[in-house]
Formats: sequence, structure tokens, C-alpha cells
Amino acid sequence: MKGEGITFFRCTMCAGVVSPWDIKKYNGCKCGNNKVQETNLTVIEKVIQVAKHPMFWRWQDAPTES
Repeated sequence: MKGEGITFFRCTMCAGVVSPWDIKKYNGCKCGNNKVQETNLTVIEKVIQVAKHPMFWRWQDAPTES
């Protein structure tokens, strides 16, 4: 059975990675822009996201878009 991953986004203004946690906390990107697009992360960006959110086994509890 294939596990579901978390969708990450990229800010259309600053091109930064936007996580579901950023969307919940900032209503978009930390730069203040609320326009984001789904993206595939590079390997380095994935490592950074795991470092920022080390409890990856609980990522299934990540905030979802509503």
C-alpha cells in the first residue's frame, strides 16, 4: 500500500517553500503572499522540511486545506 505524502507549495512571489503548517499559521507564505502553487521539492528542500518538522511519522496529522 502506497502512503500518502504531504503536499508542499511554492510561493509565487518569493519562490520559497510553503508547508501546510505555514499556510495554517501565516495564511500563505511567510513573506505575506497568499498565492501559492503545488510543487515537488528538491532533495535538499525535503531534508530541510524534515529538519524543520522532525516528527515526520506524525505528518499524517498535518493540517489540510479546507
